[in-house]
Amino acid sequence: MAAPTTIFRGTFFHTPAYGQLDALRDTLVVVQDGKIARIAPGSEEAAVMREFGLQQVRQLQARMAMEGQYFVPGFIDTHVHAPQYKFTGTGTDVPLMDWLEKYTFPSECSFRDLEAAQHRYSLLVKRFLANGTTTAMYYGSLHLAPNTVLVDTIEALGQRAVVGKVNMDRHSPEDYMESTADGLRDAEEFLKYTLAKKSSRIMPCITPRFIPTCTPELMKVAHALSLGLKVGLGTDVAGGISPSMLTAQRMAVVNSRCLRAHKLAVAGGTRVTPEMETDVITFKEALWLATMGGAQALDLADRIGSFEVGKEFDALLVDTAMGGTSGPFDVFADEDDLNHFEKFINLGDDRNLVEVYVQGVCVKRGSAFLLDPTSAVPTPADEMRLMRAPTPAEPEAAPLDLAHESSDGSMAAARDGEGANAETADEADTAAREAQAETEPESTPRTKRSRR
Repeated sequence: MAAPTTIFRGTFFHTPAYGQLDALRDTLVVVQDGKIARIAPGSEEAAVMREFGLQQVRQLQARMAMEGQYFVPGFIDTHVHAPQYKFTGTGTDVPLMDWLEKYTFPSECSFRDLEAAQHRYSLLVKRFLANGTTTAMYYGSLHLAPNTVLVDTIEALGQRAVVGKVNMDRHSPEDYMESTADGLRDAEEFLKYTLAKKSSRIMPCITPRFIPTCTPELMKVAHALSLGLKVGLGTDVAGGISPSMLTAQRMAVVNSRCLRAHKLAVAGGTRVTPEMETDVITFKEALWLATMGGAQALDLADRIGSFEVGKEFDALLVDTAMGGTSGPFDVFADEDDLNHFEKFINLGDDRNLVEVYVQGVCVKRGSAFLLDPTSAVPTPADEMRLMRAPTPAEPEAAPLDLAHESSDGSMAAARDGEGANAETADEADTAAREAQAETEPESTPRTKRSRR
């Protein structure tokens, strides 16, 4: 989808260098063919409009006699296990290897149900876009077909991504392991499938799971090594408990202070030395890691990560002055835009993200995913309904449950009975709600509920 040429005028925050936060105030940014074609001071608006043959400029909104909306580069998540998204926020009760057996492998294996894969991956990509992740490095699952579904979903919804089919040929469940030959063949097929799309937003990669589950022969596919250490941030869903890169940035800041506290304790806890401060980062360094650092780690620093002429316009329109309890924090008249922006990084969430752009295309505005082929673009009157909408139901086909599968591949009868009872109860509940909606007068007031 081609993006129209647009001129934005307002403030643009970015971190072009580690530890350096720049605020480009009253700045014009021209986006043409998905890339930044011009950056100029606001005073040159008339000349820039003539240069690009445009009749209007998109002026960011101002609130409380000060700017309330700003652009920031889209977040880059360098580590997401896509098929683990379903159990994100759970499974914190066991050590790593037990966690893999109890949660990870059964969840990933269930994506052989391609209808369930389509449903879940749509929710995954939408959730990450809603949280401002314009680029993600996705680890897929073992089987080839579900990974093609993931690529198709990313392509349809407009996100940028690096995607890999996970390979594992030892020390794994019998039902979730491949031979070395099959793994190499399917990895090659996945590369061909993704590259055949000729999408400038989606790149395939080679993804051995980790050394314990990969033989030396399989690890040979990961022969490309870099000499320099490049560092970005990742949510590590579902090892990480949140799909938000804002959360990842905050955890990075807090953990850096934990390292300082450890050094202080080892030294006797009496004096903080300069050496103890070397690992400490602030929100500025964390933002760099989530944007430019991630771009460098994925070898995309010449395309995304900051606002520079020639780079693609992957950006988030942030509103830091939403007012009242409609937003996650309050702002005050004696604060400047830097105060507000720092509050967004430390306190903000998806409610502050007004629009999400990838390659100059607005892929999300408010609650609407503008490229979603399965739904119409909502009107303003639909906003309240969308904000209160529940997570869509899973497909009728039950996902594979390795823990309850018998030797002949069939599920236990008791399990089938439980599923049928649950479906019946869900259908009855849905029918009751629909009946109530049909009889409810249009003038009946609806109480606004918190999303948190």
